[in-house]
Amino acid sequence: MTPRCAPAAGDVIPEPSATGLNRIFGTGEMADLTRAYDWSHTPVGPIDEWPEALLITVNTLLCSRHPMFLWWGKELVQFYNDAYRPSIREDKHPSALGQRGRECWPEVWPIIGPQIEAVMTRGEASWHENQLVPIYRNGKLEDVYWTYGYSPVRGSTGEISGTLVVCTETTEIILARHQSQLERERLADLFQQAPAFFAVLRGPEHVFEMVNPPYQELIGQRHLLGKSVGEAVPEAVEQGFIALLDEVYRTGQPYVGRGTPLQLARSASQPLEVRYLDFVYQPRREQDGTVCGIIVLGVDVTESKRAEQVLLQSEKLNAVGRLASSIAHEINNPLEAVTNLLYLAQRAAVSPTAQHYLEAAEVELQRVSAIANQTLRFYRQSTNSKPATAQELIGGTLPLYQGRLTNSRVTIERRDRTSRPFTCFDGEIRQVLSNLVGNAIDAMNPTGGRLLIRSREATDWATGRKGIVLTVADTGPGMSPSTLNRIFEPFFTTKDTSGTGLGLWISREIVDRHRGILKVRSSQSAPRCGTVFALFLPFDQEAQENSVQSISEEIATARE
Repeated sequence: MTPRCAPAAGDVIPEPSATGLNRIFGTGEMADLTRAYDWSHTPVGPIDEWPEALLITVNTLLCSRHPMFLWWGKELVQFYNDAYRPSIREDKHPSALGQRGRECWPEVWPIIGPQIEAVMTRGEASWHENQLVPIYRNGKLEDVYWTYGYSPVRGSTGEISGTLVVCTETTEIILARHQSQLERERLADLFQQAPAFFAVLRGPEHVFEMVNPPYQELIGQRHLLGKSVGEAVPEAVEQGFIALLDEVYRTGQPYVGRGTPLQLARSASQPLEVRYLDFVYQPRREQDGTVCGIIVLGVDVTESKRAEQVLLQSEKLNAVGRLASSIAHEINNPLEAVTNLLYLAQRAAVSPTAQHYLEAAEVELQRVSAIANQTLRFYRQSTNSKPATAQELIGGTLPLYQGRLTNSRVTIERRDRTSRPFTCFDGEIRQVLSNLVGNAIDAMNPTGGRLLIRSREATDWATGRKGIVLTVADTGPGMSPSTLNRIFEPFFTTKDTSGTGLGLWISREIVDRHRGILKVRSSQSAPRCGTVFALFLPFDQEAQENSVQSISEEIATARE
């Protein structure tokens, strides 16, 4: 028997019996339609013939404001209430009333059919939360999410006569949740791609909850998530950054730092290095306004800070250079006069003793003159390079320190293994050697020691270039790791007021202009304490010759 649908406009609605009318209670659209429906043409029959279990269930359903749906009997004849009606809309309403379940829901029967069968045949109730059950509505098949439970409805003798559905459509909630998840993923993607470093800290212990790649790169790829800042970045504790975080968490006031220095170790095996940061600590708040964490946002401005400084230092060097040039010119004038006077005195001297003293004075005067010329070269670079040999460069440098070598009880051990010329600004390379020799003598003062100077041909294995290596080694006390990390910084000195801190910085600048390499190794461990500088200078590009010794090997063997 084909079930009747709800009456349409123009249909003649048979008058239900008074008994039937009085058995359906409640008000509302679905109560009126249920009373008006001709149930005699359905498997459940007229209302006044319904079993008590059906009447009780239908009346309960129609009076409830919670969405409810009932399948009754083997044919699964359908009932539903006003609260359920908006979910099926006009595509199935009001035709779903009194319709068989399989005919009403063909699009989802593979999903709900087995569940209904489990209830009707075995009495197995079920519960489904946020279940996707697509239905046909609004003229198309839509994804609809439901939270629903199927329960058996039993007759007076305990037989299962129907399936009651208590449900809530959660489509809007799920779609909103999906949209929120998409927004979070999009935000997380932007967070990961942001050029600034970013971290989210939770609670008063400042536990890492989220970090992006620039932050991870800043602190050296450490494991952060789930750890406190103090645990993951212990060097930040002594530098006062944890105290800043505590203050922001306590007061709820953000903190802004500009060009703030922070010493960080990029890995456990590396020393601390100074980074400069522009950053903000921004408090995170709960809905009630209480602080629950801190957002860290900033950029690493180390390079720009150093450029502001690689500029300030350049201005200082220019000033120093101009002063050095002026002083050297002023010294040269009386030097020339004294040189002429010494010459005349030597011509006129009769006493052998006086002649000896005058000759010694002339040697010292030549040394002072060489130092003045070297100071001039500090400010004025020569314009033409020319071939030079290691013997010439070393031979032109050592006489400048003869007096100091004698007075400081330093012995020289020299070994030349190459006479091949290379192209350079010889005055500048002498300046580098002069600086290295002078520093070595200072390092061994006042106890004395050995100054080892060697030359040999070598290969820079990183580039394949061939050239010579000049090594200057001393047997002094050596340098600490912290000093070794800074010796090439301008204005850094270990000689207190007696040093300018410019010598090694200028030396490296000169070596870089020559496309060379200046390396250093130092040890404070007895009995092999001391320092070795290795200077690699390439041959000119047209020279071709095999080499058997690398720079690193030269450094390793310089003091053997």
